[in-house]
Amino acid sequence: ADGLRADKFFEPDERGRYRAPFLRGVIEEKGRWGVSHARPPTESRPGHVAIIAGFYEDPSAVTKGWKANPVEFDSVFYQSRHTISFGSPDIVPIFCSSLPHSTWGSYPHEYEDFATDASFLDHWSFDQFEGLLNRSLDDVKLRQLLLQDKLVIFLHLLGCDSNGHAHRPYSSIYLNNVKVVDEIAERMYNLMESYFNDNGTAYVFTADHGMSDKGSHGDGHPSNTDTPLVAWGAGIRSPKFLAYTDKPDDGFRFVDDHRHDMPTPQNWALEGFERVDVNQADIAPLMATLVGLPCPLNSVGNLPSHYLKLSKSDEVEAVLANTKQILNQFLRKSEQKQSSSLYFKPFKPLVNYSSVLDRIEDLISARDYKTAMKYSEELRSMALAGLHYFQTYDWFMLMTTITLGYIGWMANLIIHVLQSYTTFPASLLKRTQVYPMNTSMKVYIGGCLFMGLSSIILLLEKSPPLYHAYVFMTIFLWTRIVQNYEFMKSAWRELFNMPFKYIMNLLISSVAALLILEFLVRTPPVIDTSNV
Repeated sequence: ADGLRADKFFEPDERGRYRAPFLRGVIEEKGRWGVSHARPPTESRPGHVAIIAGFYEDPSAVTKGWKANPVEFDSVFYQSRHTISFGSPDIVPIFCSSLPHSTWGSYPHEYEDFATDASFLDHWSFDQFEGLLNRSLDDVKLRQLLLQDKLVIFLHLLGCDSNGHAHRPYSSIYLNNVKVVDEIAERMYNLMESYFNDNGTAYVFTADHGMSDKGSHGDGHPSNTDTPLVAWGAGIRSPKFLAYTDKPDDGFRFVDDHRHDMPTPQNWALEGFERVDVNQADIAPLMATLVGLPCPLNSVGNLPSHYLKLSKSDEVEAVLANTKQILNQFLRKSEQKQSSSLYFKPFKPLVNYSSVLDRIEDLISARDYKTAMKYSEELRSMALAGLHYFQTYDWFMLMTTITLGYIGWMANLIIHVLQSYTTFPASLLKRTQVYPMNTSMKVYIGGCLFMGLSSIILLLEKSPPLYHAYVFMTIFLWTRIVQNYEFMKSAWRELFNMPFKYIMNLLISSVAALLILEFLVRTPPVIDTSNV
């Protein structure tokens, strides 16, 4: 359900009735629930990539538009034997248009009319799937396709997102759309159980992002990052009743920086049912495990084992497979960085990873599943930390270069203003000796040599072109500063020789200018007209 925020899904309406009675019944009687935490930018594309592929797309991918993927990536859809999907033309084609083993459809863009109630888009998606099942009754080939294993069915319901943008999430139209989504979930469940009639279907209900009170999304506010997660069916545990206790903060943080074991709001009336929150990328390995598929190649999601109804041995094997998949990514990153670094610094906590894997295998053979699970989860956490280590391997160099670049840019602007728009140059030329031509040439030659040396090092390390741009611009700016060193030194001396009153006037004028600029660019207040 695109754009469905968690609180509007779980809380009751003004009459005390819950907006999603079917899915609430699932939470209380059939399955498991929690809050899925999305990572900013909370947009549709990164959200669906996290759910389907298990990794957090680079934020710059949002600027690529919706026409095609910036890069190809593995996903639950690619791993499936066949994928069936219906929904928005902005979402479904991105993940299915290049997938040969898929059956999909999307409505025309003209259907997305923000002036009307967009809940009919959700009905369209369900009706298309229902029509597909009806056609299979007369189409033997289609029926055989539907009855094979490892089948993934994805319904994208855009209504809440469109109505949230147009009418805001407090409007009656948005809140009614939550009820529509629940009705479609119930109809979908009944249709699937009637058609397959084998109790072999697993259901996962969630959202890609929420919706702010302003009718927007994208940032890290809880109204945008917190989305509902409900799972039930084959392979899912039954509800677990727990007496409410105030759990201490264990230090764990989700990708939206929310702490572990957040208290459940009282008006949700779900304190007695175990709540299992996940990171949004954790849903991909959950779906893959339920269908019997390998985790997507680049997934960084932790398999949420508390959702799975497995034997102890199968549960450990599933978590270990998830651990190995993430560990393989770490090893590949380490290999790539080692092959291109002149001075390689390994991630020391995982230097002896192979011995840990052997230890886990021995524990499984000895049927010590509890200890094996502990070691598997610890190794998985270390592999994720190792991935982060190599993803930020060049952080210090880049931050230093960029910071020096900004400082150099500001210094050059100050020099330009002093030389071009003040009386400093005339007075300073009388008192100081500027660099002669040959000295300036030496400075430029030194800068060029430094650029050349930096370029050779970056080429040897196979650095991306953007690294070259950062370094070259920084060196160029500081070469200009060194060239004007004598002017800057004289200007500094001239400033301190001025009367104290003049300096105070200059400081006061600067502060006043900054305050005026802050007033001009401040964010205007937003007036809530959703109930008007």
